Amino acid sequence: MKHSRFWILLLLAVAFFFGGCGQRSQQPAQQSPAEPEKREPAPPPPAATSKPAEPSPVASPPPMTKNPIAIVETSLGIFKIELFVDKAPITAQNFIDLVKRDFYKDMIFHRVVANFVIQTGDPTGMGRGGSGKTIPLEIHPDLKHDSAGIVGMARGPDPNSASSQFYITLQAIPHLDGGYAVFGRVIEGLDVVMKIGEVEVGPGDRPVIPVELKTITLQQ
Repeated sequence: MKHSRFWILLLLAVAFFFGGCGQRSQQPAQQSPAEPEKREPAPPPPAATSKPAEPSPVASPPPMTKNPIAIVETSLGIFKIELFVDKAPITAQNFIDLVKRDFYKDMIFHRVVANFVIQTGDPTGMGRGGSGKTIPLEIHPDLKHDSAGIVGMARGPDPNSASSQFYITLQAIPHLDGGYAVFGRVIEGLDVVMKIGEVEVGPGDRPVIPVELKTITLQQ
């Protein structure tokens, strides 16, 4: 009897063991959560193989003028004139010689025409005087009456009659080109020139209150 019980228990134990193994084999195998896809940082763009653009060339400043500068002192202020000895050598040198002689001293602007010119350089103050010397008409194609501040020689009907009188334009006056010698331009103090051009005038375009040309000197 004992032996029968032993075998029965043994058979039950074996049956239980194999039944448990069968249940475990039917369960899905657990999987670890998949790791998110690894993303490498974007590689830097490849280095440019072409040469970097060269900087635009910087324009060099205009050369300093070697032309002499005349300093004009008036009762309304001071202005400066560049003298074009490079392009109008006869006319500019005539002016320089007169300046060195102190010729342009204690004169007046005897003629002022609004929006046209102011004029001086006559020792008599009447518009008919000169230095006693005349020079030929000198025209350079690059020198034009193209703005305010252009300096030219006044003259009579004879093209070669310029002497000492000169004018300064108050605006562009192209119809004078080719007939009157341009020999300089105002480079500083144009406001003084324009102020002279605005004074009240009487008969003969003479200022009611005289505007004095005190002196002209050369800048050292």
